[in-house]
Amino acid sequence: MKGVLNKNALTGLVAANRLVSGVGFDMSHIGPASVDLAIGNELYGIQRVLTPNAQKKQTVRALLHEMGASQPLSVEKGVVLTPGNSYIALASVSANFAPGMYAYANAKSTTGRHFVLVRTLSDECIGYDTIDQRDRGYTGEIWLVIQPLVYPVVVSTGQCLSQLRVFTGDTRFSRDDLKMHLMTNDVLLRRNGIPYNQGELSLESGDGTFFMTVFAPPRGFMGYRAIENLEPIDLSVSAGSVDPSNYFEPVYAEEDGTLELLAGEYYLLSTKEIVRVPVDLSAEIRAMDTRLGIFFSHFAGFIDPGFSGTITLEVMAPLGMTLRRGDPVARLLFEKVVGATDSYALTGNYAKQIQTGLPKQFTVHPTLS
Repeated sequence: MKGVLNKNALTGLVAANRLVSGVGFDMSHIGPASVDLAIGNELYGIQRVLTPNAQKKQTVRALLHEMGASQPLSVEKGVVLTPGNSYIALASVSANFAPGMYAYANAKSTTGRHFVLVRTLSDECIGYDTIDQRDRGYTGEIWLVIQPLVYPVVVSTGQCLSQLRVFTGDTRFSRDDLKMHLMTNDVLLRRNGIPYNQGELSLESGDGTFFMTVFAPPRGFMGYRAIENLEPIDLSVSAGSVDPSNYFEPVYAEEDGTLELLAGEYYLLSTKEIVRVPVDLSAEIRAMDTRLGIFFSHFAGFIDPGFSGTITLEVMAPLGMTLRRGDPVARLLFEKVVGATDSYALTGNYAKQIQTGLPKQFTVHPTLS
């Protein structure tokens, strides 16, 4: 069967050494349709990021010197990573894919909500977050490029920052498939849980994705703006243990349902719509077309099977912009999973979220309690 491999299939890949576990890996890192990529036993500061040249058959490890890699940092005891600097870490998993297999990666939701930009690099693979040599298979390491953008974070071996999805064929919906799916399934709901009549929506974007829009109630709470802070946050601390008031401030829409995004500032906002992902599908947020505005709306982007809730968006507009209630802010792509799998709703940190959600390490902001 072709599709995104589910938990049982991914467990089988580990047993068969198609996904090769290394330092920092734990079987609990296998999710409903992805494998968490944790920091292994190597971490370096780097002066620049270089992607491997496929024609020259370059490996990431061979490029470390050209990236200006530092001496190895003592990641086992915890390392502070600071904004304005770049780092690269060996991931806890390497790959030994047979021909026809390939993979893509997304930063984990908590990583994105902290505005830590995490992208993967793989040997001889062009670009970021891609392990695609499906014509001949892939055997090699996986590396994590880590760039904190707002405040310092503490990471250590075993800290999960990204997640890898493994494919055995094209899983995307065609435009007709998507239209039929939207017409026959209650994929999008209002915030009160009532499904939209799909005839009310004009969200199909024409390329196999559909738009979701920003939530901006008149003079109402929309989300948060991140605040620069020199005090690092340990990403391994338990959920609900950090006061967010020194790291985020709430933002509110104007009377006309608009929000002015300041140039270069980072915001957590959310979609107007609740999305419901069946357990035989997964979803991914894709970058917006620049014809709709020059801004980023996600630093993570993968949505597990069984997720139901609004989508928390990690938003940054380099030039600043005005967002209005109902503006499209995210493109969502459904992908078919090879068989039903465990539901994110059973174990996910952000299951059934409605309000814009802070990273799990934070307590609920007093304005929302």
